[in-house]
Amino acid sequence: MKRNKQRGFTLIELLVVIAIIAILAAILFPVFAQAKRAAKGSVAISGAKQMSLAQLMYSNDYDDGFAPAVQYPIDPQTGSCAGTTYPWSYVQQPYMKNWGILQDPTGPNVLLNSGDSGGGYGAFALYGLWGMPPELAANRFGATHANWTFGQQAAGKAMTGGQLWYYDGIGGGYNTPNCDWAGYGYNYGGTPSLTTTAVANPADQVMIAQSGTWDFMWEMNPGLGDFGNSNDTPDNFDLYYSGCGSNAYGCTSTICAPIARQRDNDGPTVGFVPWPSGNVAAAPLPTGLTVWAGVDGHVKATPWKELMGKTIPVTVNGVAGQAIKAFWPLGQ
Repeated sequence: MKRNKQRGFTLIELLVVIAIIAILAAILFPVFAQAKRAAKGSVAISGAKQMSLAQLMYSNDYDDGFAPAVQYPIDPQTGSCAGTTYPWSYVQQPYMKNWGILQDPTGPNVLLNSGDSGGGYGAFALYGLWGMPPELAANRFGATHANWTFGQQAAGKAMTGGQLWYYDGIGGGYNTPNCDWAGYGYNYGGTPSLTTTAVANPADQVMIAQSGTWDFMWEMNPGLGDFGNSNDTPDNFDLYYSGCGSNAYGCTSTICAPIARQRDNDGPTVGFVPWPSGNVAAAPLPTGLTVWAGVDGHVKATPWKELMGKTIPVTVNGVAGQAIKAFWPLGQ
């Protein structure tokens, strides 16, 4: 009788197969990671689109005006500050009806604790993932365009060629005299936001953008910045209220401007400074893409330096200068 002889794989053959699998994995895993990052970017754009539409719906109900960058409500029983902070993203929540939209998949995982939506630390951190540029007119410290300029810091000067570029925003603020601790940089009483028809170039002007704070901390210029320079300009770094729990990135100072979260290597690699030991003077400006929504409701991802680097000629107080195109709502 003939006995069937079964032959197994040799060690060399197994090693060849393993090597082929390893090569395929090395090729495919980066592709999968890139696809995942692209999907996160698409979700961020979708969320920004919903927030921009909510702003426009809000304006339809409030005499064409945008939601305020922030408001500090009055306690109906005492008539004084209720001790609560309501940023623009909270004010327009009835039009979104979804807190999850505020979470940015390209950013840190910030969770909103139950019952914390009215202004607790977790809420501040969540609100900080998207920012709305406030108006210069809403600044309580009497700031002028002489100090609301980009290019005051070393990194900014390198980008502007030593020039100072003006900037401004669209969001007003509502504050009460007893809200010093929270509304320190906003006028008492109220400064209304701009209306949609008051913006000269709706497609170019930023309505909201990826951020580290809900108003870029511009309201503190020239106030009392918590870290580094007291002027919170777009090329400076700061923490909101110096509390790690209040910040989207914890104990990390972020640039007082839009943040570039959508890039090849997601994560806090540029535009971030460890606090309090970080060297602000040597901090780099963001180099990736920023997701932002225009006043007309469109949403796109733009290289940070392109968003902040395009200027238009303007005349301020009789002096010719340059303004950041994306942050100059009244036009030339």
